[in-house]
Order: sequence, then structure tokens, then C-alpha cells
Amino acid sequence: MSSRGSVSALLVQPLVFALGSSAPALEAFFGATDLTPQLLSDPDARVSPAQFCVAWAEGVRLSGNPRIALGIASSIPSGASGLVEYACRSAPTLGDALSQWGRYLNILNDAVQVGLVEEGEHLRVRVLVDSEAPAPAAHELCFALLAMRARELTSPAVTVTRAEFVHRVADAPAYETWFGAPVQFGAPFTQLVFPRSARGAPLVTADPSLLAILRRLADDVSSRASADPPLTAQVRRVLGSALRSNEAHIEGVAQKLGVTARSLQRRLKDEGASFQTIREDVRRELAQRYLDDDLAITEISFLLGFSEPSAFFRAFKRWTGITPIESRARRRAAAS
Repeated sequence: MSSRGSVSALLVQPLVFALGSSAPALEAFFGATDLTPQLLSDPDARVSPAQFCVAWAEGVRLSGNPRIALGIASSIPSGASGLVEYACRSAPTLGDALSQWGRYLNILNDAVQVGLVEEGEHLRVRVLVDSEAPAPAAHELCFALLAMRARELTSPAVTVTRAEFVHRVADAPAYETWFGAPVQFGAPFTQLVFPRSARGAPLVTADPSLLAILRRLADDVSSRASADPPLTAQVRRVLGSALRSNEAHIEGVAQKLGVTARSLQRRLKDEGASFQTIREDVRRELAQRYLDDDLAITEISFLLGFSEPSAFFRAFKRWTGITPIESRARRRAAAS
């Protein structure tokens, strides 16, 4: 199954916690999803939409609880969604918070697009574009959290008037009890409905100064989203530090990711990449950055994991057609 985009590992971690300490369940979960504990412990790691879809399906199956999303929503701590959540909590009003959720959702999941739709007396948080590998229970969790945080962070508390989902479930009344509002499954859209007046409801956590800082950071993170497939991006990050510690070989990187070298090669091939090519790209990019930072050639050679400066010289000339010294001189001349 192939699909566009990627999903933050932060959105998978609650499933692992929900499965608890059951070793057989966790083993089955990681086996089915091709994920590892090491990958999910990396806050910057991302998974494919297909893995995210399978993860939620397996979480539901292994837990034996079709309403696992509601249980997670009740127990998940504040701040679990990281930067995006804190930016929303610092907004002045609920409408601003919901707008920012849609604006920065790509930091967490760029396979889905969510936006605000105003229709008559209603304000709808609607899934505008769903993933090619949908995870229905993940939408349940997202809307359950939005409804819960809206109640917690507004005074007087704002409650939803309706929740609608495209997918179908067997026990809709249990969801109505949780949301405290009508819930429709098999609906035309997946959306959470608030009264239109909720847009201006002030948040008790509003912090304009913090919001300005968080928005700049979120804009930067959002604009720097990697175009690489999830595992390729993960290998690039690991190599950035592994080069400095003589662990920039496939066995060392695979160990850090919790997989075998053979599995890593296979999965990179599925993404149209190879370990050797990624390592060359990382070395080339870091070499230019270090040259711009005026690091000594011997220091750059060491940081990139070359056995000696002459090996770095040969590699750099192979990459660029000129030596590191010539490259540095040309860039200085261009800058002046």
C-alpha cells in the first residue's frame, strides 16, 4: 500500500501506551506495523500513512476495544501533541485555536487537511482531504480531544452540537454519551460541529507573547517539512550524529532504529533509496555547511567520519568537481 505524506510518531505513541504492558500484544503490534520502539521514541520521527492506518487497525484489534479512541482521549495528558497543541492553547479564542490546528496540522500529519467551514449558525471543523490510507479511529481521537479541550479551555465551557463521521461503527449511542451530543456515522463529511458563537469564545490559556513565539517556530517547522519518505528522513537524522561517532555504517544505524541491516536495506529500497546514497548526500550537505562555518579541513574530515583528510578531499572533489579549499574560496569571493 503506497500513499502520499507522512505522520508524526507522536500520533502513534498513545496506541502503544493503550496496549499497556502486554508483551504479546506489543510484539504483534510492532510486527504488523513494521515500526519499532526506537523509532516511536524519536519525537521527530515520522511514519507512512499506510503504517499509521495499520497501527490504528491493529490497536483496535489487539485491545479488543472498538472505542479505544475514546479511552485514549480520556487519559491522554495535555501537551501530548507537542508544538501544535501548545500553539493552539495559547490562542486568544477558540476560533483562533481551531484555525491554527488546521494551519499547522501538517506538522503532525500532512496526509490529511482540516479546515473551518461556517454554515448558517454552525462552525464546522471538517476533514477537507483525507489520507489515501484512512485511519477512522484516529479521526475519532482527534475530534474527541478537540471537543474535550474546547470544554476545558473556555469559560463558560463551549460544547459541541454534533459530531459526524464518514465511517460506520456498531455502537453509535456510546459515542453520543461521550460527546454529549448527537453523533452520526456514515455521514457525507467527517466533521465536528460547534455553535457559530463558539468562534469568539476566549481561551483561559491565552498567552499572546507565547503565541507569537510558538507561531514563528511552527511556521519554521511547517516550512521545513522533509520531502523525504519517512524512513529515509529517519536515516538521515541518525546519520547526522552517527558520522561523528564512527557508527555511520548500515549495521550501526539499523541498531539505532531497532531493525536488522537487511530489513533496513529492504525498506529503504521500497522508498526508492539506498543507505549508501543517503550517507553520501548527508556527508555532502554537512561538508558544505561546515565549510561555510569556517571549520578546519581536518575537523570537517573527522566530523564526517573520514579516515583522513585526503579521503575527504577525494570525496568532495567527486561530489563537486573542486576541492574543499577551492569551494570555500569561491563562496567567500561571491559573498564579498
